[in-house]
Amino acid sequence: MKRILFTVCMLLGCVLFTMAQEDSYKIEGKLGNTVNGKLLLVANTDKGMLDIGEATVTNGEFEFTGRMPEVTLVYLMPMKKNALLAALMLENAYYTITMGTNELVVEGGGEAQKIWREFNDLDKSLARKRQQIQAQVQMNPSQEAGLQREFKKIVDKADAEELALLKKYNNSFVAAYVVASKMAQILDDAKLKERYEALGEEARATIYGKQVADELVKLEKVTVGAVAPNFSAPLADGGVLSLHETKAKVKVVDFWASWCLPCRQENVNLIKIYKRYRPKGLEIISVSIDDNKQAWLSAIGQDGCDWKNVSDLKGGQSEIAADYCVKGIPCTFILDGENRIVAKNLRGKDLEKKIDEMLKKKK
Repeated sequence: MKRILFTVCMLLGCVLFTMAQEDSYKIEGKLGNTVNGKLLLVANTDKGMLDIGEATVTNGEFEFTGRMPEVTLVYLMPMKKNALLAALMLENAYYTITMGTNELVVEGGGEAQKIWREFNDLDKSLARKRQQIQAQVQMNPSQEAGLQREFKKIVDKADAEELALLKKYNNSFVAAYVVASKMAQILDDAKLKERYEALGEEARATIYGKQVADELVKLEKVTVGAVAPNFSAPLADGGVLSLHETKAKVKVVDFWASWCLPCRQENVNLIKIYKRYRPKGLEIISVSIDDNKQAWLSAIGQDGCDWKNVSDLKGGQSEIAADYCVKGIPCTFILDGENRIVAKNLRGKDLEKKIDEMLKKKK
């Protein structure tokens, strides 16, 4: 009888221990002598970045324990928060963090971490192939065009595989995070919309799903066919320009900066286009993402940008750039005489061809 009671108690104890494990998380770190001092566990929440744990590294080892009400993206950081040591999808599960070749390796975790690992493996594979292509270009510069076409096929394949994963895990927190984290890289509005539509209702209800939804609302305002948002900004030579009050048959709104080499190179094309089509009704409005007035004015003079140049001199905080959802520069919007967006991100011969086509229609 005692043996039976002992067995029952043992079984009950195991069940309770398992339940306790499932209701909390534990992160064990074994880093050797690579990291010392105190570490923080910082959660990315809808209320901002919150410290949820603190641990001291002793002989290369540390431990975090606690409970998460839902899956949350967390970062392992030193006390000064001056570096990101590791990131994980934290839920009530057991994790280990060890030192890999070039980075900390997170193992274990729950379903969310397992899903995120699939997305990360895809990203790492693409990064390796990018490095291989770049190395081949350096060795054989004459084959650059062909290698770039080959890499585009690789990128298209990776995009398709990522979309398939998003559909497979469409209601996961991770899927919403993946889409949101890549918004700045996705220059194609239709591609972002496609990825958002792949998400299920639960994923759309997360903080990351809501971020993507908000971004799509903003993008609708600068999509082809929409009336371009009006703005007023100081001109380089004094006064203030209003976009909608600027009269022209065709307008090119060009976002650039003095420190952007591709932008400065594109100015050479814009000069040729402006000289040819200005008498026929073209106007160029260059919007600088500079915060240094002297650098901005010097670049205008050096490049010979003899058209309308404006800037709010707020750098990366430019409200105009934010309204236009500018994710990278150079970035162009081609407008008709009624300020309707006809095309975006055309440069060189493609831009010239579009302007020529639009002006011929105006005759």
